[in-house]
Amino acid sequence: MAENRRIVAAHDTTDSAGSIDRPPERPDAMFQVASGVYGGVLLAGIATILAGAIDGWPAGLESTSAGGFLAGALGGFLLARVDERLPIRLGRSAVRRVALALPALVFLGTWFAPFETPANHVTLVIALLVFASGYALSQLAGNRYVDAMAPGNPERTWEWEPVGTPVADIVIAIMWAVLAIGNAAVGNWLEGLVWLTIAGFWVGSCLAEGRWSFGPGRERCEVQCYETGLVRRRPYTKRFVAWDDVGHVRLRNGELVLDSGLRDVRFDRDELADADAFLEAVDERLTSGVGTNDGR
Repeated sequence: MAENRRIVAAHDTTDSAGSIDRPPERPDAMFQVASGVYGGVLLAGIATILAGAIDGWPAGLESTSAGGFLAGALGGFLLARVDERLPIRLGRSAVRRVALALPALVFLGTWFAPFETPANHVTLVIALLVFASGYALSQLAGNRYVDAMAPGNPERTWEWEPVGTPVADIVIAIMWAVLAIGNAAVGNWLEGLVWLTIAGFWVGSCLAEGRWSFGPGRERCEVQCYETGLVRRRPYTKRFVAWDDVGHVRLRNGELVLDSGLRDVRFDRDELADADAFLEAVDERLTSGVGTNDGR
């Protein structure tokens, strides 16, 4: 089998099964709730910053923040409920997914603004909450996009064991947790909160991405082959690559590479249970000239 295989790309101009032009089969309650939380945290943060900038931590700011959260949560929930295609549009682009967490940088920047100390503390907490809720929303949106582009059951699946070093990951998490405890012990509560948040995010990402051999969903790591493309599935997240986006597939230095511009899909040969069968199936699919609707 040749190491380099070229595609005969053929774009499907018809409405494929994976087109995002069709509405979801049922309302996405989880995405609606996540949109509400994100919208609530975002608007509460904006209300807090405006009030702090104008009046310098006025009495009753807590009520202003709470009101902003309720209004933002209602707005985010209703937007996601009315626009059924919103999660798919947000999830189809990595830029759009990243953009959901970017407002956290604005709130983090206000930490250095000349507000009263309590207002600075609140903006730092809000920055962490906006990042966490934006990241969660981006992952849900990405999953919904994959579901739309690769509906139904896969044609074939291969077991996949993501590369990970559990011991090193645990050591890193413990290191950040120790930093959090140490800062809290000397009264630096905000620094302790930041380090604790980083430790929690690291542990959550290790579990969600299947890098640890323990925890729920480890057995759900697999690569799925659909008519429209490949899905790399982790315990809680999924990523899709369309056949039309793949330039060629090759085996080099024990690594399987699906060239797709700046977003190559790579697997170590040992990660897949049957790397030869995977390579053969992908080669067959690519050389068949099957394309997919790009979902725009």
